[in-house]
Order: sequence, then C-alpha cells, then structure tokens
Amino acid sequence: MSTAFEPGETPGASVEARSSDSASGEAEIVPESVPPGDKQALGGMLHPFKVRNFSLLFGGQTVSTIGDALYAVALPWLILSNGGSPQELGIVLTAYGIPRVGSVLLGGWLSDRLRPRQLMLIADTVRAVLVGILAVLAFWGHANVWEWSAVAAFLGTFQGLFLPSASAILPELISDEDLQAGNALSFASTQAATLVGSAAAGVVVAALSSGAAMAIDAVTFVVSAASLAMMRIIRAGTPGKSGEGASAQTDAEGQADGTASGEVQITFGRFLRTSRLMQVSMVVSIAANFCFGGLLEVALPTLAHGPMHAGASGYGMIMAAFGGGALAGGILAGMLAGLKRKGLIALLAVLIMAIMIALLPYGGVIGAVLCMLISGLVNSISNVLLITLIQLIIPRHLMGRVMGLLLFASFGTYPISVALGGVLTNQLGPAILFPFSGLVLFLAILFGITQKELRDL
Repeated sequence: MSTAFEPGETPGASVEARSSDSASGEAEIVPESVPPGDKQALGGMLHPFKVRNFSLLFGGQTVSTIGDALYAVALPWLILSNGGSPQELGIVLTAYGIPRVGSVLLGGWLSDRLRPRQLMLIADTVRAVLVGILAVLAFWGHANVWEWSAVAAFLGTFQGLFLPSASAILPELISDEDLQAGNALSFASTQAATLVGSAAAGVVVAALSSGAAMAIDAVTFVVSAASLAMMRIIRAGTPGKSGEGASAQTDAEGQADGTASGEVQITFGRFLRTSRLMQVSMVVSIAANFCFGGLLEVALPTLAHGPMHAGASGYGMIMAAFGGGALAGGILAGMLAGLKRKGLIALLAVLIMAIMIALLPYGGVIGAVLCMLISGLVNSISNVLLITLIQLIIPRHLMGRVMGLLLFASFGTYPISVALGGVLTNQLGPAILFPFSGLVLFLAILFGITQKELRDL
C-alpha cells in the first residue's frame, strides 16, 4: 500500500510535521502526545482525554449526537401529529437525504482545502440556525410540507459537508498510537448518546412539544460549534523555531507545497489504485450497507410484526440489543491497541456478524436479541479497527476526500437497498432476506481475507 510517508515511519513520530499540512498555510491544530508516565497512570482507553483538543471534540460531539436523537423523534412526530401523512413525512426525509448524499464528496474536498475543524465549525453554525428555523416553524404550527422540505434540504446538505471532516479530524488531534483508543471512544460515545437522546426525546416531546425538542437540538449545535472554536491552534510558519522544531516546520511547509521528504505527494486517484486496504474497505462497506439498509428498515420490522410475533416491545428489545452491543464493542475495541494483524481481526469480526444476520430469524425473539447483541459488538470492533488502519495509511492531504468517498459508498447504497428490500420482503417474505444478506456479506469478507496485504496489517 502506497502512502505519502515512508513505510518505516514510527507511529506518532513527526506528528507536528504531518498534521500541519495545510494548502492555505492557515492556522491549524497541533496533535498532542501523552507523556509515557501519564499513560501508565491512566490506562490505554483513557489516553486521548489527556489531549485538550480531543476532550473538546468528544464533549461537543456527544452533546450534538444527543440533539440529533431528539430531532429524529421530534420531526416525524410533529409532522404526523399535525395532520401530515406518511407520504409527506417521506417527502421531507427525502428532501433531507438526497442532498446529504450529494454533498458528501464535496465535503471531503472542502475538508482538505479548509481543514476539518474549520469546515465542521461552519457546518455546525449553519445547522444551529437551520434547526432553530425548524423550531420556530414547529411553534408557529402552520408550516406546510414544502416549507419543512426546503429547510430539511439545506440541513441535509450541511450534514453531508460535515461528515467527512468529522471522520478526518481525529488524526489531527492525537498521535497515531492513541488513534485506536480515540476512535473507540468516539464510537462508544455515539452509541451511548443515541440511546440517551432517544429515551430523552420521548419525554421532551410528550412533556413539552416537538418544537421544544428541536430548540434543544439547535442549542446542541451551538455547544458543538463552541467546542470546535475553543481548540488550540498554531500558525504555520511561526518564526523562531530551531532544531527538530524547525525541521518539522520545514517538512510541513514542503507538504503544503505538494512535497514530502523531497517527494511529490501521491494523488487521490493513484492512492485509490494502489491501496489494497482502501479497495477492500470499499467493497466491504458497500456490501455491508447494501445488506443492512433493507434488512433493518424493512425486513426486520416486518419480521418482528409478522412471523416472529414480537410486537412493538419485542422489536424495541431487538434494536436496543444492537445499540447495547455496539456500545460495549466500542469500549472493548479501545482496549485492544496491542493487537497484531488488526486487519484480519476486523474482517473476522464482520464474518461473525454475517453469520449472526443469517441466523437471526430462526431463534425467536430471544435468539434475535442475542444475534443483534453480538452483531453490534463485533460491528463496533470491526469499525474501530478498520477506520484506525485507514486513517493511518491515508496521506494527510487526502484524508477528507477519502473519508468522503467511503461515506458516499455507504449512503449511496441505502436507497437501492431499501427499495429492493421492500420488493423482496413483499414477494418472498422477510425471513429469506437474512440468510441472503448474510451470504452477500460473507462473500465480501472472504474476498478481503484473500488479500495478503490486509491480513498482515
């Protein structure tokens, strides 16, 4: 796998030089390393919290995720409880979803040009205003579907612009050796915040109103933007550095000019052509999201409502099991930094998930809960390991674009998966989709396991 860096580079070395890469030469974040003595005192999972910038990001994004969960409940409830039809709800969600997919690639390019923190700050600020407008419309009570859709379209656009930067910023905040723990903490906090936010949303909407829930969501975007604005930054080309610092500064300036250690930086196209990890990750991402879209949104609720006779409470238990497993998996992944052959372990984890998916319909509600619990656990472990490996091999000047491409691959399959899942569920019943989807994912993982470059990572 080709990168812009020397293959023998020590993880965490020359961090300042590598993360000060900015085409514009503007102020940028400095990754911080934790002194070895502090690491021994804290334990591996908590290393990133010694870095102020990471703590700010973690806190801001956790609060923002809780707000997203409030929005996810408040919006459909508001539309349906004010005389709107499911079709109108679908129109609003489509108005949000299509721009989100369409703007992800642009968001990756802008992330590399503006740097992740700046783009996230812009996106959060704009989204705070947009959700505030939704809250005003909710309190007003006379908005129609087209007014909702217009705001939702802009909201989806800035969500798409935000996502690649959110995936690309972590390597700029902490050293390579802490990256896996940082990703694990981020995954775990997302799951925990979603569970807390979803539970709180029902209480807020019932006790207050959907407009109040959206107003709270707008405030969470303000909190997230404030946390990004408070991050410590440096200005490229600061005078007075000497020795190792001067060397790092020179390397950073060289990268900004398109060179690194005397070599021309690898292009986006060449990186995709030569990185086996990226190629396999794309295949697995497309296969997994193609399987999961129709499976979770159509086949699973149909199975729970019909053949499984689980009822709403049983269906809720099944979905909660995946979230609980994902939370535990994120925490566990942060404790596995010393593992060898992480690429192989990540693929084997997805292999277990494929088996769980295939078996889900055949053990009743308890069996389905167990399958989803294990699936959530191994899914988080696989995601943390793979995203860390990808972040470590991506040249810093391509980070946003590569992350945008991965996100586009994930989102792009969703409409096809949901549409096909609906047709197949209607024609064949929901149960058959689970072993079929498990087989598709299983074959994609077998392809990955055959790749020596990935097995040896």
